[in-house]
Amino acid sequence: MKNTLLYSAAALIATSAAANAQSIDYQVMSEMFGEPVTTGATGAPQRSTDVPATMIIITQDDIANAPEYDIPGILRHYSGVDVARFSMGQGEVGIRSAASPYTPRLLVLVNGREVYLDSYGYTAWSTLPVSLDEIQQIEVVKGPQSALYGFNAVAGVVNIITRNPAFGDYANATAEVGTNGYQQYRLSGGRALNDQIALRFSYGRTDGRDFDVEPDATEAVGLRAANPDFSREHFALGGSVQFTDKVGLTFEYTQSEAEVLELTSVYSSAANAYDLTSYQGELGADTEFGYITLSAYRNESQIAYSFGDLDGELTSFKLQDLIKVGTNDTLRFAVEFRTAKTASFPDTTAGDLNYETLAFSGMWNHKFSNRLETTLAVRYDMVDWSRDGSPNPALYPYTQSDYDVSFEEFSYNAALVYKPEAGGTVRLSAARGIQAPTMFDMGFPLPVGAAVLIGDPGIQPSIVDNIELAYDRSLSNGVQLRTALFWQNTDDVKSSLGGAPGLFPPNAPLPAYVFGNRGESRLWGFEGSLAGMIGENVDWDLNYTYKSVEDDLAPFPTSTLLDFEGITPEHTVNAHLGWTSGRISLDGYANYVSDTTMPFQPVFGAVASREIDGHISFSGRASYALSDNLDLSLTAQNVNFGDGELTTPVYETEARYWVSLRANF
Repeated sequence: MKNTLLYSAAALIATSAAANAQSIDYQVMSEMFGEPVTTGATGAPQRSTDVPATMIIITQDDIANAPEYDIPGILRHYSGVDVARFSMGQGEVGIRSAASPYTPRLLVLVNGREVYLDSYGYTAWSTLPVSLDEIQQIEVVKGPQSALYGFNAVAGVVNIITRNPAFGDYANATAEVGTNGYQQYRLSGGRALNDQIALRFSYGRTDGRDFDVEPDATEAVGLRAANPDFSREHFALGGSVQFTDKVGLTFEYTQSEAEVLELTSVYSSAANAYDLTSYQGELGADTEFGYITLSAYRNESQIAYSFGDLDGELTSFKLQDLIKVGTNDTLRFAVEFRTAKTASFPDTTAGDLNYETLAFSGMWNHKFSNRLETTLAVRYDMVDWSRDGSPNPALYPYTQSDYDVSFEEFSYNAALVYKPEAGGTVRLSAARGIQAPTMFDMGFPLPVGAAVLIGDPGIQPSIVDNIELAYDRSLSNGVQLRTALFWQNTDDVKSSLGGAPGLFPPNAPLPAYVFGNRGESRLWGFEGSLAGMIGENVDWDLNYTYKSVEDDLAPFPTSTLLDFEGITPEHTVNAHLGWTSGRISLDGYANYVSDTTMPFQPVFGAVASREIDGHISFSGRASYALSDNLDLSLTAQNVNFGDGELTTPVYETEARYWVSLRANF
């Protein structure tokens, strides 16, 4: 009966003005179908276990109970997700891949907008313009998803969806104060002004003393002394307007600032200040030709890296048509155009670096029966690069015309979802993802002593192929079992982590460490999770991930510290036990990460390796409901780390404690 209701809901929503992620009532649908629901993969609502990819949906309750102050911290408790804490404000996330600094393999969305910085092609998690209290759900999609989700979704997708006041007014206020100068204040709310207009806002600020530094990390020691504190602040204002029963508009403005100690993509230390602004709008119309949306967003970034200032802008337009054909077929067609520009960096005389992308995509979801359905998606990207000025011949081994580069790439996602009579869900999927070059990959120079680190306009996109077999099942005792076996190959890996320059005079004005394609890396792994209840008061979950990596990285002039085998933990284990009775709730968490070996730069240009021992951390949260609308809680994070545990090469992750007072209306 629930399956029938779900497909009926899908048919209704796909042909109404409620077919985008911000305009369905997730709470009601999740309660109706007994598990979280998403529209992210196909555009039509699906249970998390029915989507054509392995997906985790993290709910409001999961977020509220976690002993964390940011989104990377929340994500570390789930299978297939690697999180490395490089400083208090830099938590990096990898999905079935290493969580390296400035990882360029992950697509992160906030209400459908890509929070992507073109410089290194990464997400600065400290700048996300959302408060934890306003998040409706976080969807973690594993494996390449370029054809289904778009640009840069080569390792996976983190899709953050905030609450929609059109389905209920809300207000939240949280104050947190703790050790090491930690303070976080969050305020968010939303209200439907009438049947047509709803508005929401959020504000947040975080401050705290950053982690201590390993004494031999010479450059980081100096940066930490001059910039001892982490801070971030954000504001967001958005809403929706329903013009008619069939036409609606959603919009959002965000502003975020952060001052963060970080490691860059080459593991060098930096103290960076971010100032990011975004504008977003989507117009949707229910027509006889399907549910048509026209969406646009603009990201503006001003980043003061410790090695230079970088300004950039990205504008994207997308036209999409979602069509429900009968009760068994859903079609989606889209065309997307994006244009990006970044000012010359750090030499301001070399002209802006630009690219334009035109992409066409299509998706077909077909339901053969209540037990079997398939999803096929394809995407074709055409990218053109250019440079507005002539590079300085004293720094660059390339001319302006060398940056007139074009490439075209094809990606796909294919999945078969089967529900056998014996129970459970079997998911077989294959995918091809595209990792496009970033601005640094293409053309920015950085001095390294008497040499230079520089991008190469001849660099090629990395291609990621993935095959996966997954099985989910609800066991007889109510325990939820989820398993997946996966294989992945990355061809034309991009990096500059060579042990010596690759170009020398007269072929270059200075000895040059050049970004380039460095071979391939293969990975296979397994992940499994169990979750259930003991009686009515105790909930628990346990997950394990195994990954085996084999690198074939030959094209370096001498040696390389690019080592996916080393930086990827072979084993990760996460466990959670929660107890609730009346006004009291207690939650305990344990996280284990096995040994890794990471690059280490005590001074920029002096690259070595550092062994990171396997480690287990314990965290917990105790909460007491003072009233129906007011909670008091105590959080203890990484309690066994004391004054510091080396979990990454430079900064020592510390035990932290804080008290929270949260009001919900």
